[in-house]
Amino acid sequence: MSVARPSATPKRQGERGAARYEVGIAGAGQLARMTCLAAWPLGIRVAVLGRPGEPSAPMAAGLVEGDWKDAEAVAALGREVGVVTLENEFVDAAALAAVEAAGTLVRPGASALAVVQDKALQKEMLREAGLPVPRFVVAERREDLEAAGRDLGWPLMLKARKLGYDGYGNATCPDPAAAAKALARLDAGEGVLVEEMVPFERELAAMVARRPAGEEAVYPVVATVQRNHVCHTVVAPAPIAPGAAARAAEIARAAAAAADGLGVTGVEMFLLAGGAVLVNELAPRPHNSGHYTIEACETSQFENHLRGVLDLPLGDVSMRAPAAAMVNLLGSAAGPARPERAGALAVPGAHLHLYDKAEVRPGRKMGHVTALGPDGETALAAARRAAELVGL
Repeated sequence: MSVARPSATPKRQGERGAARYEVGIAGAGQLARMTCLAAWPLGIRVAVLGRPGEPSAPMAAGLVEGDWKDAEAVAALGREVGVVTLENEFVDAAALAAVEAAGTLVRPGASALAVVQDKALQKEMLREAGLPVPRFVVAERREDLEAAGRDLGWPLMLKARKLGYDGYGNATCPDPAAAAKALARLDAGEGVLVEEMVPFERELAAMVARRPAGEEAVYPVVATVQRNHVCHTVVAPAPIAPGAAARAAEIARAAAAAADGLGVTGVEMFLLAGGAVLVNELAPRPHNSGHYTIEACETSQFENHLRGVLDLPLGDVSMRAPAAAMVNLLGSAAGPARPERAGALAVPGAHLHLYDKAEVRPGRKMGHVTALGPDGETALAAARRAAELVGL
């Protein structure tokens, strides 16, 4: 691994041959780590923006030292690579627009990211595209909340417009007093997104791969279960009626297209009684609910993300086994990470992934286990058994 130094002369648009690295990832966590691992067999050199101790640093071809929150560090990454892509959707869109102006491709683009990273603008974009979404409004004052309660009904879901993930930045509010407290906590000056509470039967997700040439591919629709607002388990394919799965796949495809997604876009959805599907939200990057694709699909979400942002032909997204399940390894207590590998590796059909994080914190994503099987129930039981034996 090398530490990249800023180049003196910016590249012109599309001059990927002049770059030290084909792809740069703004971030260096576990998603970047798994993307780097997918890059090596294809001979794709990836640089990450982060610090030496982060999960992807040992796996990357290059490291640009800095923070993705720092516009100057993002610019330095842009000078070293042919295409900049994302590990999270919180990178400042203006910083990415400056990278584009300096001649480096950004995929997905800065203008698309500016919409997706604001949950209110994202919902408006999806609604304008004719996609089914929960009813919502933007609230700036207590009076707005009271009006929302009358129109949408209590309880309400309040969400910070920016920087919310894994339940952070969300609040379930049973009444106006709770909503007023949440507004004061979540409002960063632009109001908050207020949504109706959706009585869903299942939470669903699908990864959609897209490339600039127009090719797109939709991975199998999966069922997800959250624990404390963090993805805990994934079963693929989702055990739902074929018609509902087909509707969800088409909605996911259309949502990624509406968002101008390039590479992989993760689309989260709700399945309602009767088979209706609503879009919850989307992420313009590889997604936790797509980790199962590493072992379970012909082409993982991470490889197809690279293919998409480099405008290469997309890989086959069909499954290699009848079913698969993934269980996240979430920290249970604070302290040094001491995973027990042997027991998990002895579980037939289970595949262990550890993210090389030195410290455990409650709820922190430390790794995941994927298991393949003849059906989702069998695969999930194996993945759970292996996850329990890791002991994090």
